[in-house]
Amino acid sequence: MWSPLMTLRPGTAPKRPAEPGEALSHMAAFLRAGLTPSSAWREVAAGSPETDIPVAVVRNMDGGSSLHDAIVQALQGQSVAWRMVGASWSIARDSGSPLAPTLSLLAQSVRESEQMHRQIRATVAGPRATMRLVMLLPVMALAAGAVTGVNALGILFGTPLGLTALAAAGALMVGAWWWMRVLQQGALPGEDLGALELDLFAIATSGGALPEVAASRVERAMIAWLIPPSSGTAVSDLTALSRRVGVPVSGLAKERAVMMRSLAAVEVLEATNRLEVKVVVPLGLLVLPAFVLVGILPMGVAIWNQAQLA
Repeated sequence: MWSPLMTLRPGTAPKRPAEPGEALSHMAAFLRAGLTPSSAWREVAAGSPETDIPVAVVRNMDGGSSLHDAIVQALQGQSVAWRMVGASWSIARDSGSPLAPTLSLLAQSVRESEQMHRQIRATVAGPRATMRLVMLLPVMALAAGAVTGVNALGILFGTPLGLTALAAAGALMVGAWWWMRVLQQGALPGEDLGALELDLFAIATSGGALPEVAASRVERAMIAWLIPPSSGTAVSDLTALSRRVGVPVSGLAKERAVMMRSLAAVEVLEATNRLEVKVVVPLGLLVLPAFVLVGILPMGVAIWNQAQLA
């Protein structure tokens, strides 16, 4: 039967960087199996490359730091997902939340976020490939002219008309690259800080703390770990709803975070699908004229000159 211990046993696991969601899942399994938190980090580090973050945590512990200090030293300045690990660890320690369920909850949240970003990269890959291919068309046209014996390069680099066309085409291509970059960045999401805050709030309240105390701990942890707080009122709204209907606020926070991520994923996929249509505009308005100036115009002039000489 497969188990995380088998996957991460030293000498048998593939040495690839550990993703936060995967590392958290393994640590939660180790803690449920009875390992101490320090031993759980060591087991995760055993299957990671020497430059990976879990290895840095273990190295800091071996250098004399406590587990908490080792986590802070290794995770500060890393990605939001890894900083979320540090913030969650701090909140679980301060609130007395059970560590294994806390890590399981955070692992699920991080995996959902990682999956959304993978879907975005896959969706954007098509337009990016199209951009690169179309931008290579002028070069391909010049190469085709050289193969067929048409001196398009001589016209392009050796005449005032060619140099003017080359400069104009370069400006058009730079403009197209900038336009396409703006379109891509508009389709990519920012960090879902509202859902992250709710994840931390669910962890803080699962230890039995009052919602106001838990919210204060979450705010301090987000500041300490450089995670910008959201501007929404989800925490206060859920607290009021919990007291009105008598439902534990921790469960409400978990469900609201999942819903927020689902909505964000749909919005991002809609934006990336629209990107496939929007990218046609700079291709038609800028790249195609650049192709004509660099690929078609010099070949036409060269063919005309050869015909005149003949």
